[in-house]
Amino acid sequence: MTVAPCLAKPTTFFQLLDQTPGLDGRDNRGKKHSIALVLTGLTLALCCGRDGKLSSLHRHMVNHSQPLCQATNMTHHKAISRAQLPLLLAKVNGVLFAQLLFGWFGLILDADSKRWFALDGKELRGSIQPGHTRGEACVSVLTHDSEAIVGQAYYSGSKESEKPVVRQLLNDKGLYNQKITLDALHLNPLTVNAIEGAGGIYIVGIKANQALLYRYCICRSVLIQATFERTDAVKRGHGRLEQRSYQCFSLHPTSLAPRWHAAGLATLIRVVRNRQGLSGGAPSQEVNYFVSNSQPTTQPEADELFDALRHHWRIEVMHHRRDVTLAEDRLRTESQAVSRLMSSLRTMVINLLGRKKPKNMVAQLEDFADKFLTLIQFMNQELVL
Repeated sequence: MTVAPCLAKPTTFFQLLDQTPGLDGRDNRGKKHSIALVLTGLTLALCCGRDGKLSSLHRHMVNHSQPLCQATNMTHHKAISRAQLPLLLAKVNGVLFAQLLFGWFGLILDADSKRWFALDGKELRGSIQPGHTRGEACVSVLTHDSEAIVGQAYYSGSKESEKPVVRQLLNDKGLYNQKITLDALHLNPLTVNAIEGAGGIYIVGIKANQALLYRYCICRSVLIQATFERTDAVKRGHGRLEQRSYQCFSLHPTSLAPRWHAAGLATLIRVVRNRQGLSGGAPSQEVNYFVSNSQPTTQPEADELFDALRHHWRIEVMHHRRDVTLAEDRLRTESQAVSRLMSSLRTMVINLLGRKKPKNMVAQLEDFADKFLTLIQFMNQELVL
């Protein structure tokens, strides 16, 4: 009887990829390239700012294949060809890769010590085909404090809606009992009822498409006195001066439509942003409304809600980094599998760089590009290699 060899427990993410069955969907006949080596090579190329074109990423993999193979003890492997690269990527089990990624670099949640998370979706514009207006979309979960991406899910923007994807992601990640910030798209009874029922806290934007509730909230903010308020100091940035003011008002659930009775709506938050361009011009003002099932009884509790609204925009900063720093939208592909897999690899890069906390992410990518061995050392420290 032949006994199958027992693989040692993986101590690096590379070893985990190399030893996980089911990650590689290719036929076993004629395999030449290691899935783990290719995915790691792409990750290093992304860390060097080579995103935007698959050909650019491939050239980086070829030019730096020798030090990578030495670092992974796979010196007998040759770099994959440009023609084979998208074919191989399309065979990777993207769902399993994401599970491995967030399992290895994930965090442990504590129901008694809740954390704030932001959820939002982003369209992968490089996946939009000619003649179409929508493509693949990615929903991310971001922690407010560390700005780490702790979960993702994908859907086809031309066929599916973001709302059920968000609910499924909250369920899969066990986040219903945490503290969640969402944009106005997700002010939906199915979503907020589930968070309220699980003992979680939510803050969700509200806009005019919720006509009755929106008018009720505006009237509430005009007719009654705010329970708590705060005005932040004037901040300078992006060519303007900006000052934010916050007010929160109590809500009476019995005054709302029956569809909201199980949502636990307790607080209305009004945010006013006054802006003045540094080059002159007329000042502008923007007013936004949010609702929450949290009912603050002290100023610090109200400040926590105000801060959570401010920190929700960190997910937009993350999307900006994907678009501008990593050039995500410029990488065009007709393959759904490749588009989603590359998005997961960028998530890995953003989380890794977030641990390093560079002052300037672009400068860090350029530094890695100039000093590839420094990048190898960093990946060893982070247990990627």
